[in-house]
Amino acid sequence: MEATADEQLAQPLLQPRHCSSSTEPVSSELEEVLSNTELSSFRRIGTATLIELGILFRLAGPAVVVYFLNSVTSLSAQIFRGHLGNLELAASALGNHGIQTFAYGLMVIN
Repeated sequence: MEATADEQLAQPLLQPRHCSSSTEPVSSELEEVLSNTELSSFRRIGTATLIELGILFRLAGPAVVVYFLNSVTSLSAQIFRGHLGNLELAASALGNHGIQTFAYGLMVIN
């Protein structure tokens, strides 16, 4: 029997992913490292930093790549527009910068 439209709307789009060992394995790993008194303070902080950097790279890596590719695209377009002339090149550079500033402003607001 098929679910009705109301029943389909009541179900979540994404099912939560359940971890078999713990709900937050990274947090427990950090807790184990930071509470391990057999290691020196410097070693604990270094290991915890590496764990956090791994998490940050997974989260922020795609955003960094997109920002870099956007900059490269803008730069290459500006290089090809260099054949136009000084006034046209300046106008396109200002326009491109204004559009990018507007787009990043919209991202920050949302």
